[in-house]
Amino acid sequence: MTIRIDEEKVFRLIEERHPRGIVVNAPGGLQAQTRALTEKIREKYGVSCLLVGDSCFGICDTVDEEVEKLDADMALHIGHNAAVSMVGDYTYLIDATDDVSFDGVIEKAIPQLRSMKYERIGLVTFSQHLHELKPARMKFEAAGFQVFLGKRNNLLLESQVFGCDFSTAYPIRNEVEARRKRAILSVYKAMDAKVFGVITGLKEGQKMLGRTNWIVKRLEMHGRRGVQLAMRDITPERLAPLRDVDAFIQTACPRISIDGFTFDRPVLSIPQADALVSLLEGREIGEFLQRPKWIELTVGLIPRRK
Repeated sequence: MTIRIDEEKVFRLIEERHPRGIVVNAPGGLQAQTRALTEKIREKYGVSCLLVGDSCFGICDTVDEEVEKLDADMALHIGHNAAVSMVGDYTYLIDATDDVSFDGVIEKAIPQLRSMKYERIGLVTFSQHLHELKPARMKFEAAGFQVFLGKRNNLLLESQVFGCDFSTAYPIRNEVEARRKRAILSVYKAMDAKVFGVITGLKEGQKMLGRTNWIVKRLEMHGRRGVQLAMRDITPERLAPLRDVDAFIQTACPRISIDGFTFDRPVLSIPQADALVSLLEGREIGEFLQRPKWIELTVGLIPRRK
């Protein structure tokens, strides 16, 4: 398996923009390849190129604010692409593609799908595998299936999904029931909480302080106490010392609340917090998980609530 960074785009941007300094960040799995790219940039253009070693989880996790601090005038965000080519004032999104083939998986999937009597299937994928969508579609169609791809929108490419936004998949998927039930259960557990820790994310695309303030006000209107916190990384270990807090609401990333961590208390995302407020006000929670606009806040496609 080889991951290929779009170096041609990087070199073209440098030749067009003539930056004096570049800041680069990438997910942990791409750090080695990205470091090699920074060496190429220095050798080819004589430009100062600094690789940020912090964690990186998506296009909401850029280093745009670090550019001026580090005496640079361009940032490259490696490994997360989208329908937009730029985020913030300085950051360009650079694609990284994975050369893994899905032929073997498709060959195994076809008889299984047939055995379950499926005839119509939808395909979605992450940034690194978008180039495999059309070949996969052709193979499934050749096997007799009717194949659907998600429509591109103002943020996501055709059939692209993020960890926090799968809006292109809405028209072609059934609800992921286990995840939905888990999210709803957390909301109802939080109904009994008296003290909420309301966390503002400190990563660039996750600073939704206005949303945090709104949530605190709504909680206090219903007799709850809100304690405002701020964190870069929201993990069970970092929340563990806060024993006087009954439940948490974080405005950083929805995946933190429903995917990947095991918290000892409810940790709600913004959509779950909206559902909680609805319950406190005697309303139904509705389809609160279908919130494709979350990530659009982080890249400036819709205005933030003040």
